[in-house]
Amino acid sequence: MTTQYREDPEHNLVEIIIDGKVTKAEYDEIMPRFEAFIKAHGPVKILEDIRHYDGFDASLWWEGAKFDFKHMKDYSHCAVVSDLGWLGPFARFFGAILPCEVRTFKRDELDAARQWLKSVETVAS
Repeated sequence: MTTQYREDPEHNLVEIIIDGKVTKAEYDEIMPRFEAFIKAHGPVKILEDIRHYDGFDASLWWEGAKFDFKHMKDYSHCAVVSDLGWLGPFARFFGAILPCEVRTFKRDELDAARQWLKSVETVAS
């Protein structure tokens, strides 16, 4: 499995770990759990730990866009953790237009990213 999903209800935090290509099967397994977590906990904080990225199944583009648009106001804070050079500017660009606070961290700052998310108050956008 190249995509992992973890929940931390105490901190309204979801961690998504990507290490390769995101498949439709993984997406179909994870997203209903993520949606249920949002429904149960209100606005959530997201940690995206992108270790290696080989893209995603092309069929997911539209599904992912619809999910994010539907839940855009359900994201309070987002930490993107990666050493991929192009990802930082990409995340900062989208962070400027999204209603949640987005910060980027290097791989060796994973603990700092987690700590930041656990320390900030979850707020509705």
